[in-house]
Amino acid sequence: MIHMHAHQLPVSTKRTRVVFLIDDDPMQLEMLADFIKERFSIEVHRFSNGEAALKQIGLKPEVVFLDFHLDGEAAGAANGIEILKKIKSELPLAQVVMLSGQDKLSIAAECIKNGAFDYIVKGETAISRLEHILTNIDQMMDDIYFRKFNSDMLKLLVGVIILGTGFVLYAINAGMMKVTFHF
Repeated sequence: MIHMHAHQLPVSTKRTRVVFLIDDDPMQLEMLADFIKERFSIEVHRFSNGEAALKQIGLKPEVVFLDFHLDGEAAGAANGIEILKKIKSELPLAQVVMLSGQDKLSIAAECIKNGAFDYIVKGETAISRLEHILTNIDQMMDDIYFRKFNSDMLKLLVGVIILGTGFVLYAINAGMMKVTFHF
């Protein structure tokens, strides 16, 4: 049985976009945050390590920009692949974009194999790729939320039909209603 209250119904298919930036380089974090805030209406959260980001995973980021190497500041910190796996296990729909200074196909392939949406090599073209990815992800997430909204409405409709059918059957069984068929 589906139980929904009016205050639980979605009012809009959109919510504030949440982006996580995870990089142990403070300059990189600041640059990325400034760039995103200038061009997109997005709530940006910055983290210098993956463990701190995982503690805030309840904010449900839709997009995560994650540095491949995260042990520059703290030796023993989890690397990007480990954090990627944990994020994807907690939030399968989150789109994780790996950032790295290494232009190695094997690293990119490993990231994609573990659920990364894309792999960007830090450098001159990184910012334009990042902007393109955010634009595409924004459109994709709109589609996902629209489908979820439609799915929620369908569940509500089915619940109302089941509830109505249950009421009619109860009324018939209790003698409060009579049903006759004429052929």
